[in-house]
Amino acid sequence: MLTELATGHWKARVSVRDPSGRRREVARTSPLKLDSRGHLIPDRTGQRALDAVLAAAIAITADHDGELSATTTVAQLWARYRDYLITQGRTQGTIARYDHVAKLFDAVFGGRQLLEVTTAAIESFLTEVGHARGPSNIRTGRTVLSGMFRYAVRTGPLEVNPVREAQTPKNIEPKGRTGGAANLTIDELRFILSAVRTSQAPCPRTPSKAERERGTPGTSDPPTVAEYCERTDLADMMALYAATGLRRSQMLGLVWTDIDVTAQTLHPTGKLVRIPGKGLLRIAKTDDPKNHTGTIALPEFAMEILERRKAALAARRLTSPPDPEIEQPDLVFPSTSWTLRDPQNVGHSWQRVREALGLPDTITPHSFRHAVATILDDAGISARVTADVLGHADPTMAQRFYMARGHPHRAAADVLNRAVTGRSQTASASGMLRLGISATARRKRRSSACSTGKTRPQLVGNAHRHSSASPDRDAFEPRPVNRGRQRAAETRTDLHRL
Repeated sequence: MLTELATGHWKARVSVRDPSGRRREVARTSPLKLDSRGHLIPDRTGQRALDAVLAAAIAITADHDGELSATTTVAQLWARYRDYLITQGRTQGTIARYDHVAKLFDAVFGGRQLLEVTTAAIESFLTEVGHARGPSNIRTGRTVLSGMFRYAVRTGPLEVNPVREAQTPKNIEPKGRTGGAANLTIDELRFILSAVRTSQAPCPRTPSKAERERGTPGTSDPPTVAEYCERTDLADMMALYAATGLRRSQMLGLVWTDIDVTAQTLHPTGKLVRIPGKGLLRIAKTDDPKNHTGTIALPEFAMEILERRKAALAARRLTSPPDPEIEQPDLVFPSTSWTLRDPQNVGHSWQRVREALGLPDTITPHSFRHAVATILDDAGISARVTADVLGHADPTMAQRFYMARGHPHRAAADVLNRAVTGRSQTASASGMLRLGISATARRKRRSSACSTGKTRPQLVGNAHRHSSASPDRDAFEPRPVNRGRQRAAETRTDLHRL
């Protein structure tokens, strides 16, 4: 409301709500304004009084006790949200990745106020990011924006998260290698674990960019895959990946006190992180989502490897002891100088082995984690148990992102076969082989039965094909599991514990 007190002098009043929620009136008069000669400039329309009262009202409602307001910009929101992520213990790698996304959306709508950011603007931004950088950056961008605006809903004036209703762009062409680590089949897993110890295939070093430009040939006599894996200490690590499903940072952060030889269990307590200005460090946090501190059981082959490895490291310590002046943890996988082993160097070593074996570049150390989840799922292990092994707080995480989909399930075929015929599919096949009844003889018997008017129930499916499976393959075939009975048994167990 404007009131003219005198010619060229106004009073403006506005009603606002202070941080306590109470409504109060704020009033301001026209501020003085002088020209270059010091003469008073009148406020002919009252605009100066109006600007002054609006500024005072904004000062009352904005940034009280660090709260967000309607005038907060997206860039300011990101600064606040970034500080919040740091207080929540997010790693430097995560913050750096989010900073990269923040630069992208800051250039598009960083100066907009929060209420000016619409769902359409979010969708347009995600589409631009997808066309420029690929689908993986769309997912990262959506994750950052969704978390940031969810934080604004909790602490500021927003009532709806504009990212929640945004549709993810479809049919975006990938840029480079995308999609994350590929799944490993059992045959591929066995092949890799055997090759890293026995393969005689040459494992040459990849020429550098300068060598490729000069046309300089690589090493004339490269080592074999087995020799290179022994030199770089990869074979044991690959086997423990398959036994535990640990992340690379967790594997390289293992210490011998994490392993209980008597109970044959593993309790990872730390992981490696790279902190700017400090370098590579081993940290231990009990609430780290990427370093679950639960205890997992180790298979026998893993215990055998660890026992041999501990003896080998003890012998190496005698001939090449670590520097006593440098304090280092008793690592399961130390570097050649007994220090922390750089995850990037391990990744480069695996890349060289992968290329020598002719594996696709989507096969990474994280693929072993996917393989563990898929093997346990095919064996009928519940998602809850699988989540405990992988260290996931939510079992649906393992189901959505780690368990392979779309491959044939023989256990399902066996369940259907037993439902229709009353027999196990494998038992039906082996029974026919024991009787020595060939396919031709069975056809003759069926023809004879039809001609005499007699009929008999027939087996459904191709049970005889199961008998030709290799012994190694059958060893890993999942047995059929009654999911309903399993869930009921778990429920009864939980009730009994209560």
